[in-house]
Amino acid sequence: MTTAFPQVDYSWEFLKKFHYEGTQDLHDWQSLRLLIEKSEQAIKPHILECKNLEHLWEKRLSSLCGNQTNINWSKFRPLRLNREEDWSDWLAWLLETSQEGFLADSLFGEHMKCQIAAFISPNVKREDRLESRRADIVIRWKTKRMTQVEVKLWDENFDKTFETANELQEKEPDTDWTHFILIPSQLRDEWKEAAHRNTKREAVEVMVILWNDVARGLRRCLWRGSESIFWRAWAWAFCRAIETELLGLEKLECEFSQPQIEKVLLRLKILRVDPEEEI
Repeated sequence: MTTAFPQVDYSWEFLKKFHYEGTQDLHDWQSLRLLIEKSEQAIKPHILECKNLEHLWEKRLSSLCGNQTNINWSKFRPLRLNREEDWSDWLAWLLETSQEGFLADSLFGEHMKCQIAAFISPNVKREDRLESRRADIVIRWKTKRMTQVEVKLWDENFDKTFETANELQEKEPDTDWTHFILIPSQLRDEWKEAAHRNTKREAVEVMVILWNDVARGLRRCLWRGSESIFWRAWAWAFCRAIETELLGLEKLECEFSQPQIEKVLLRLKILRVDPEEEI
């Protein structure tokens, strides 16, 4: 006897039985459009101020090729910046060859409380070998005080900074030491955690400097224009490398573009140099 199987309908006709009722769109994009419009109005004066300041800088640094935004440094071998050591070398050279001491004063003066003359042409040593570590930059000032600068770009191993500081102080215990670490602003939270962790068990204090501070210090030196033109040329190239490679401060192409407000405000902070100065 043959068994009869029910016939299976594989068509999509059953979908016609469903009834879809459209729902009212509850989202009103007008509020978002107003928010964008307000943000554009708020940022526009800051962008215009940036452009005015850049124009002043263009004239001020005309002897050093202006603002350099149209110069391609990517294939210029002396400006290779692939490693942290490259950035350390450049900073160390600028500190050691400064005839005015103004860059060092901008970076360390607030913490060291000494006359600017003490920062002129110090003795700077790179990769100072210790028992178990190497110190990035060790500076011996005219006052016989000494400073360590740990330079960081990508390495987040901050604990060894305190170990290096302790070894330096053990090596020269009769020296008045100051210790600094130079980091990108985006690593501040990681640094705070490491500092909190280490200061509980270590007596040494390490103070933080941001790459923003270096760019601003270099621009202050360039605005003063009192260093040799040779020093200023390399300082300006280094400053632009910091601003473009580390801080992401590219040229504002259009005043109606929408760059991040943080970048615009950072640019203003660097370009203004000092509210009390001529600019």
